Amino acid sequence: MKYYLNILIFIVLISCSDNNNVSEIPTISFENIVFKKSENNFVQDSLILTINFIDGDGDLGLSNDENSYPYHQYNAIIDENFNWITFGTEDVRPPLYIYEPNGSITFYSENDNRTSFNCNDYIIDTINSTYQMDTFYIQKNINNKNIYIEFYKKQNDNFELIDWTRVFDEEFGCGIDFNSRFPPLNIGNTNQVLQGKLRYGMVSYGFENVIRNDVFKLKIYIMDRALNLSNVIETPEVTLQEIMSD
Repeated sequence: MKYYLNILIFIVLISCSDNNNVSEIPTISFENIVFKKSENNFVQDSLILTINFIDGDGDLGLSNDENSYPYHQYNAIIDENFNWITFGTEDVRPPLYIYEPNGSITFYSENDNRTSFNCNDYIIDTINSTYQMDTFYIQKNINNKNIYIEFYKKQNDNFELIDWTRVFDEEFGCGIDFNSRFPPLNIGNTNQVLQGKLRYGMVSYGFENVIRNDVFKLKIYIMDRALNLSNVIETPEVTLQEIMSD
């Protein structure tokens, strides 16, 4: 069975100031987490996280259409002849390199280290202007998102990471995780302190199937437009029952 998920983001209580003593690296803190169970089997359940944020220059948020460097989706893997490598390429000439859209080329591997097909290392896309689909060997770009969420489930006395991409598609890892984007927060596009609360709604049929009676926690961090990473925060250890809303 597959459990679909989605992301809903709401920004509330934003304020601006000219305080020059606040770092341009974003800082976040935990505010709240709530589980809302749907009364309709055709509507997904919601896990709603609220965090506080403050950023010294207000450069927070990415719009959906910002997919050019450095916010692009993935980097290509090429061989020594600068040929893009696909799943079916037979004449790969190592060593392999990472090619970024800005023209940067960095070393990747001495050997042809292609794995079997999975959705982390390959993407089905077109190249150049040929509009022909192929399965390209790639490296995902972490700068494509700006909010990152990790789920940890308690097993005995240890917490184990839940790989949601494997929960939904164990063989190929083609499920969807909860890393996403929140939109630009500084509407005036001015360099100033920005602070407020970010309410991040994660929607899925799978919460009760994966962590129904388990103790779990989340780890969260965000990234600003200058690619500065915030601190990493954790939610308290909770169960769905404990945080279920009325």
